[in-house]
Amino acid sequence: MQIIDTQQLSRATGKAQRTIQLWQQQGKLPQPLPVKNRTVWTLDTIRDWLIVNMPDADLSALDDV
Repeated sequence: MQIIDTQQLSRATGKAQRTIQLWQQQGKLPQPLPVKNRTVWTLDTIRDWLIVNMPDADLSALDDV
């Protein structure tokens, strides 16, 4: 299982990492996985969310994950 964090999601969306954190707090993103003090999601979950909610996102930025 591949995971993605807020920094990687920031690169894919072109949004600041703080914006990603705010979206997560507001419930705009899928529920993250419980991994200690980190906010992470499965790559498949975020890829699906981006396709639906941000069709202009750079999905190729997720290829390095």
